[in-house]
Amino acid sequence: MSNPIRCYVAAPARSAAALAAAVAALLAAGFLVTSATFVPSSASVDDLLAAADDDLAAVACADLVVTLPGSGDLWEPAMAEAFGVPVVALAEALSEV
Repeated sequence: MSNPIRCYVAAPARSAAALAAAVAALLAAGFLVTSATFVPSSASVDDLLAAADDDLAAVACADLVVTLPGSGDLWEPAMAEAFGVPVVALAEALSEV
């Protein structure tokens, strides 16, 4: 790819292994990848709000949002659509390379 595609990966929290595999595959294909910010359960409200702001900005700036199974109820795909950012499944993103 001449200009790397910026993608945000949306995955349920219980899918850490699938998320890691998806990120690895996307990076290997030349994508620039980001995903939700990890915030420990002991985080302050301010830390949680800052992480939410960062994640929302990452979705808004992405060229596409890549979804993994089970991410249909997450906020990221809905916000991506509101921002006009395409939402695609992992297989579709990798097939476009």
